[in-house]
Amino acid sequence: MPLDLPVADALIGRAEELDRLAALTGLDEAAPRAAAVLLSGDAGIGKTRLLAALRGRADGTGWRVLVGHCLDFGESALPYLPFSELFGRLDTESPSLAQVLADAYPPMRRVMPGRRPPTDSERDDVPRVDRSELFEGVHAAIEHLGGDAPLLVVIEDVHWADQSTRDLLSFMFARGFSTPVSIVVSYRSDDLHRRHPLRATAAQWARVPGVDRVDLSPLCDADVRPRDLAGLLLVRLDQLDEPARQVVRVTSAAGRGIAHDVLAEVAGLDGTALDQGLRDAVERHVLVPAGPDSYAFRHAMLGEAVYDDLLPGERVRLHAAFVRALAAPRT
Repeated sequence: MPLDLPVADALIGRAEELDRLAALTGLDEAAPRAAAVLLSGDAGIGKTRLLAALRGRADGTGWRVLVGHCLDFGESALPYLPFSELFGRLDTESPSLAQVLADAYPPMRRVMPGRRPPTDSERDDVPRVDRSELFEGVHAAIEHLGGDAPLLVVIEDVHWADQSTRDLLSFMFARGFSTPVSIVVSYRSDDLHRRHPLRATAAQWARVPGVDRVDLSPLCDADVRPRDLAGLLLVRLDQLDEPARQVVRVTSAAGRGIAHDVLAEVAGLDGTALDQGLRDAVERHVLVPAGPDSYAFRHAMLGEAVYDDLLPGERVRLHAAFVRALAAPRT
């Protein structure tokens, strides 16, 4: 089960967003209410620190806090992983309360790691639990917890969620809660390319009455710590195929932006590979069209991180290729 990662105590440049999240979730209200918030932003923009600060504020005001994470398992993502994590932690911290929930809402045992019933193949007398019963059980258990004390449920990195987790969240957003339960889910907006399964789902969530949305914008230069972000930003390149990586490397050496014809000449890719690389880089929100026939990095800091990651010899070769390309006569 994933552990909480250490988060810097100082919340740099996000005080306003923290206050807004606290207001939307009802943390500062004398009579807390049910709420739901979608928190989106690019990789490394500060979602985790912001949520850690929100959880700290909730702890300080007497709320119970449950946290679950989605992990990048690709097509092998485990069903209901964040819910198994948060109920598993509850079982560790308050086993008697977890037992009460398991007894009152038996279907939810499927997402309680230490209390899962035997599978149908192990025992013939175990009734099959369909998905609707599971959803009802999990919802009822969370509502029960909210009746004991105001409850903040945080689900992080939902861009990695499996279909089952997305469906369960959709059910809870649509059903709502009669007790003070606030659910906050976070995801990387720059990961939601056109074919990403969360793209349409997140749009549906945002249209549900009672669901609010907070989009984190980039920090101003004075609040950004490049060393903290460079590694996170470079991880995005691991998702690209090789033509896209070559396109990105070449663009980083160009500076602010690059014309299509110059990119084609310097990258050394054939037309099909170049188009494939550009499409991949744009759909992954690494590059953006910067004009009718040119491209640039979506974030300047990403371009700087890619360029800094180039070997000295790569930089020399790319700059020499740019000189040749720019000196060549244009037709």
